[in-house]
Amino acid sequence: MRLGFHMSIAGSVANAPRSTIASGYNAFQMFVSSSRSWRHSKIKKPDSEEFRRLVVGGDLNAYAHIPYLCNPSSTNPEVHRKSVGMLIDNMKNCEQLGVRYLVVHLGSHLGKGLDEGVSNACKAFESGIEATRNVEILLENTAGYKNSVGSRFGEIAEIIGRVGSRRIGMCLDTCHAFAAGYDLRTPRSVTGVMDELDGTVGIGKVKLVHLNDAKYGLASHLDRHWHLGAGHIGREGFIALFRNGALNGCGFIMETPAMAESDEAMNYKFARSMMANAGLEV
Repeated sequence: MRLGFHMSIAGSVANAPRSTIASGYNAFQMFVSSSRSWRHSKIKKPDSEEFRRLVVGGDLNAYAHIPYLCNPSSTNPEVHRKSVGMLIDNMKNCEQLGVRYLVVHLGSHLGKGLDEGVSNACKAFESGIEATRNVEILLENTAGYKNSVGSRFGEIAEIIGRVGSRRIGMCLDTCHAFAAGYDLRTPRSVTGVMDELDGTVGIGKVKLVHLNDAKYGLASHLDRHWHLGAGHIGREGFIALFRNGALNGCGFIMETPAMAESDEAMNYKFARSMMANAGLEV
């Protein structure tokens, strides 16, 4: 099992794998460009070479996440243009670093309708795939906030099918799924959710899981991550998820709150204990 956290690239992209190794994790997620700017980011060759050396030497799984400014579903022409540029920039940076997967939020159609949002997202992903060679885009499910695209598995499946490339798949966020109305609290409900996921997107298309509890209740549509086992999915829900086994071939990245210095270690210990309860090893 591959398990880790979103890590900082402050100072150098190589600091993400360096911190991952120091913490004893075997997977990590990071940004590969500025998380607060539309500006295209260039990575210095020595930094990318050190990044690759650390990832290979540490036997790590590396995942990238696009900045939240990116809105591939946007119906605002200028924002959509900038989003396509950011997507291509991030995919090229991933290629330079040897990172295979880039997680992308589908964003919002801004009230113009789901059909238009899905169409714009497909155009963006087609442009990104055409401009690069081997990076795979992972569509992250959303919590179902107003005008969002991708809160239902069927919407993600439609986009994957319309783009029609082997280089597009899915990242399942457990908090977002729960907030969107997918019940992950019991073995029976987890089985139902996994069956729906397999029947729409296809389990084989899910390459990464964002392992987060939910601060608010089922179908709240609020994107508020919480500490594993302490939220509304709860301990039994995560045990059921791992015992179900459908996602156990994926990487697992936690995006839990870090309000205290001990929070990361607490969530890592909990995740490992839930995996061990299901007979799995990290």
